[in-house]
Amino acid sequence: MPPRKRKKVSEADRDPLVRFAEAITATDARAAAERERIKAEKLEAERLARLAAEHAEALRKAHTALDRAIAAAKSARASGRGIPEADQIWKQAKARVIELETGAPPEWDKTAPGRAQPADAVTED
Repeated sequence: MPPRKRKKVSEADRDPLVRFAEAITATDARAAAERERIKAEKLEAERLARLAAEHAEALRKAHTALDRAIAAAKSARASGRGIPEADQIWKQAKARVIELETGAPPEWDKTAPGRAQPADAVTED
C-alpha cells in the first residue's frame, strides 16, 4: 500500500474567515494589553503624585515646626530659662527638615530612629 501523502496547508490555502477571526482576536488581545499598560501607568503616575504631595506637605510642616522651634529657642535665650530643652527641640526639628530634604538623617542627629548612641559619647546639655 502506498504511503498517504497529506497536503500541507499553507497560509494562503486556509479559510479566509478563520484567518480574519484570528486577526481580530490577536488585535483585541493587543488592544487589551495596551489598555492595561496605560491603566497601570496612570495608576503609577497617580501614586507618585500622591507621594510627592505627601512629601511636600510633610516638608512644609517640618519647616513650620522648625520656625516655631527657632522662635522658642530665641525666647528661651532671652528669658534665660529652658535653653537646653529649646535647643533639643530645635535640633530635632532641624534634623527632620534635613532628613526630608536629603532623604537621610544627619550624622549629628542622635534622636534618629535606629541610631545607637555610643556608650562613651558625651552629651551637650
